Amino acid sequence: MSSAQTNDNTATADGRAGDVASGRTFPVNDYALERILYRAPHEAAAQIPWPDGLAPCGTPYNRPADQPLPRADVVVVTWTASEGQALADVLTPGMPSTTWKPYAHQWNSYEPQLTGRSPARYAGCLGYVAQVKIGEVDVLLIKSELHLATDAVSAPIVALWQQIVEEARPALVISTGTAGGIGATTQLGDVFVVTHAKFNCTRNFKAKPWAQQLFTGAAIHADSHAANFPDLVAPNAGRLRPVASRPPVLSFGAAAGGVETVDYFGFANTTDSFGIVDNYPGARTEEMDDATLPLALADLPSPPLWCSIRNASDPQVSSGIGDLETQRRWANKMYKRYGYWTTIGSAIATWAVIANLS
Repeated sequence: MSSAQTNDNTATADGRAGDVASGRTFPVNDYALERILYRAPHEAAAQIPWPDGLAPCGTPYNRPADQPLPRADVVVVTWTASEGQALADVLTPGMPSTTWKPYAHQWNSYEPQLTGRSPARYAGCLGYVAQVKIGEVDVLLIKSELHLATDAVSAPIVALWQQIVEEARPALVISTGTAGGIGATTQLGDVFVVTHAKFNCTRNFKAKPWAQQLFTGAAIHADSHAANFPDLVAPNAGRLRPVASRPPVLSFGAAAGGVETVDYFGFANTTDSFGIVDNYPGARTEEMDDATLPLALADLPSPPLWCSIRNASDPQVSSGIGDLETQRRWANKMYKRYGYWTTIGSAIATWAVIANLS
């Protein structure tokens, strides 16, 4: 995925994977879109000491863009340019996100549902795909170009989830990436593996019947592989200092609470200005896509298991730093500085869940 350069006036991108077409500019205060497009200056993660026999092994994806996805045991979907960059560096080493291949099966049914803010419209595809094997598990990695907050109110991401599942027939689907932290105990880089996801849509999707729906799924575990997390994340944990006072912590299930999906660029601050904490007190992170996964699976006759694996790329915002615009800018700067490095942790957590299936 190509670089999305940013300054105080615009966010621009040059049309390669994960970005929009060359010369296209967006106001810097379109924070949702800016996060999706922003690509961190690339200094790849330090080598991760994988257990013997379980190091991720990427393989080239050679299907034409207009063809269905191949079968896979697990499908992993991420969302932003920086997330795709980090996921590739961890799970397809030697195959950077710029080498992932476009996926555009049934493109004609999606194109009318795109807006002037849709990254997919300018990418000309639904996402970018790579394949990886972890132990005996075959995995598809997808960087989505569809997003709840940028596409039409028909929410084409729901149809994309269903299409992915129908084609790949996975046993497990994972949505992963960055998120805003909720609560003072959630530190920069902490990772949460959850199967509770709640919509809190108050903008374009507030009239949808699912606008405030809570979904619960079967718990996902990683057994002994979760115990490897501190050692695996250690080579890169120093990148989160001085904001994080300790290394990232990986939490599962009840201890991790749930994830809250909003349809705008919101965040949890100490005065709960957006009502994010009040709306879903059990949430530990908030973001803009994950609840679309269980929503899509609810309409399938034999859905796979699912989970959300999110890292806190920007911690709870102190309302004392200034007005909401000042707080938005602070949260955005935190994402740009730490989004890539915090995603190393959620990529390792994703590996732990997948390795548990091997």
